Amino acid sequence: MSHKVKVWDCAVRFFHWSQVLLIAALWYTGSEGYMAEHQLLAYTLLSLTIARVVWAVIGSKTARVSYFAASPIKAMKYLKTPYAVNGHNPASFYMIIVLVALVLVQLLSGLATFDNSYMSDGPLVSVLSSSWVDFASSVHKINIDILLIAIGIHVLAAILHSVRLHNVIAVMLTGKDKPINKDSLTFVNSMIYFVIVAVLLVVFYIWQGQKLVALL
Repeated sequence: MSHKVKVWDCAVRFFHWSQVLLIAALWYTGSEGYMAEHQLLAYTLLSLTIARVVWAVIGSKTARVSYFAASPIKAMKYLKTPYAVNGHNPASFYMIIVLVALVLVQLLSGLATFDNSYMSDGPLVSVLSSSWVDFASSVHKINIDILLIAIGIHVLAAILHSVRLHNVIAVMLTGKDKPINKDSLTFVNSMIYFVIVAVLLVVFYIWQGQKLVALL
């Protein structure tokens, strides 16, 4: 058995799996009307997502968009003839962009969503016009279905890929994989990512978190 090398840093793996838990929790709390919990979870996910976008620029090699970005032609060729790679494959680049965009749309629209209660309305409801609030509220309700469909496609693709070709699920869990790519991988200390997350959490807590905690 060939040795395995580090492919994913702790920051990428933590963000990936915490997203799974947080989106599930957000869907549940939103459906059940636990709005204080819902918003606290939303600010947590927003902090993690903003930090991940930053990490896509300054983070470890496999975490950077510049490393795994691919042209549409390359992505289509990959889908036609898939192969194992260390890190994100050419097609997953587009799925990542779609998922991150949908998550951000959901989170940002939630900031301006009207919920028939001054205590659980988004914090921007009071400063935006009613037309913008209505628009944001509609987007928030519609986008969650689109996001869940996209997540379903992503999960199905990951399972099929893991069974047929390359166990990417195990790699994302352990962070290690058999060396496939010829290029060397470099890593940045994941603590930088967690410091960014911590700073964002403090900012959001000072802005809205204290009020929400009081409602629990």
